[in-house]
Amino acid sequence: MADPFDAEIGHVQARDSRSNDKRSRILDAAIRVFAERGFHSATVAEIARAAGVADGTIYLYFKGKDDLLLRLFDEKMTGLVAEMKTAVAQERSAAEKLKRFIQLHLALVERNPELASVLIVELRQSAQFLKAADRQKLAAYVDVIAEVVRAGQESGELDRNISPATVKRAMFGALDELALGWLLGGRRAALKKTAAEVAEWLVRGLLPADGGTS
Repeated sequence: MADPFDAEIGHVQARDSRSNDKRSRILDAAIRVFAERGFHSATVAEIARAAGVADGTIYLYFKGKDDLLLRLFDEKMTGLVAEMKTAVAQERSAAEKLKRFIQLHLALVERNPELASVLIVELRQSAQFLKAADRQKLAAYVDVIAEVVRAGQESGELDRNISPATVKRAMFGALDELALGWLLGGRRAALKKTAAEVAEWLVRGLLPADGGTS
């Protein structure tokens, strides 16, 4: 039987094709430059050079560096939300759905550390992002957890005494911290073992005390 973490890595690799149009090249270049230089240190000129376009071309598509980061986040999160919902829907039980979320989340981080660095580390450096009232894409991503928990509680698979809102914040917070530590710690250890361990004990704590219905 195929290892679930390796399967997730393979799925991500298969989808990692780059478009040749200028806007996509600029976004891809921004990911690389932001990850390497940091959001504050990166310049529009560096992004343009990495994308192989003139500096002024950037402004045909984006208002500036902050807008580029926000659009990058919006577009990448749109794809990630759809991908996560599709992956989770393939599992039958609530426990397996949550484990799949954890496996895929950490597989995405390991497969594309540059994008993960931008989404997890560099976005925190953007005052415009932090002030933005509309962060629906991030909320939609985290809500996948809450939706699974609610459905699992209704079916009796998960403990009904636990708040889905609390679970989604705690679970996503744990994954975010693990990913951040891995990114800032030099990416020395593979996340595969971590994903399996975390998936097991995080989900175990949500099961009913009697192991079946609550």
